Amino acid sequence: MIAHRGGDGAGTDKENTLEAFQAAMSLDYEYAETDIILAATGEVVLIHGSYNWLQASLKRDITRRTLQKMTLDQLRLTLKPGGAQISTLEEILTALPKMKFILDLKTDESAVPLAKLVKRLNVQDRVCVTGFGYKRLRLFFDACGAKKISMGLTVGRGLRFKNMNLLMLKTGRLKDVEAIFMHHSLVSTPMVSLVHNRGFKAIVWTANSSLGIKHAIRSGADGIISDRIGLLKEVLDNRQYRER
Repeated sequence: MIAHRGGDGAGTDKENTLEAFQAAMSLDYEYAETDIILAATGEVVLIHGSYNWLQASLKRDITRRTLQKMTLDQLRLTLKPGGAQISTLEEILTALPKMKFILDLKTDESAVPLAKLVKRLNVQDRVCVTGFGYKRLRLFFDACGAKKISMGLTVGRGLRFKNMNLLMLKTGRLKDVEAIFMHHSLVSTPMVSLVHNRGFKAIVWTANSSLGIKHAIRSGADGIISDRIGLLKEVLDNRQYRER
């Protein structure tokens, strides 16, 4: 079970906040997923943001480029998800020492600072870093030096015209990756088998219906990421009960 941005346990508007992760832990979640960008003052912060101005205008959001020009104080004044405070990754890792995190690396600028932070806090065994940008992940990997950290690659919607990450997976051109984080629209037994045959774990995001969760399980997924953390736990608990 993996809580997407902490999940909806504290409310659907409190994604990537301490309150969200605490709510997930109260439901026995050991793993959570979150998003990483860099504040102008150098802190690694948990914010999703938008890829470009078009996406930002459609979602009434702010682009990551704009967000990364703000200091941590400015970010906290501008963004208050559900009334909660924006957190740095260091704050969350310190506050929740038993929780493990999948870190979605959203910008090139955050790659090296993230590697330095993980090494300084000595939390290599508590994080897996993933993202859509394979070159960005390589930046992070190189910055880790001798102490390598678990990495994954995110593969987006199957309907995209040009899905380079999916192409690299199919042609076997991925190095230093341990897991593939695949969009739920890609899930099938053959696709999960392909991931396994390449030597990777298959993690599904974001399965938010009982049908989607059950389909991921039947297809052989190794992990499921969901916003609806209560539903995911219920489906998995019921399945485990039936299999006893």
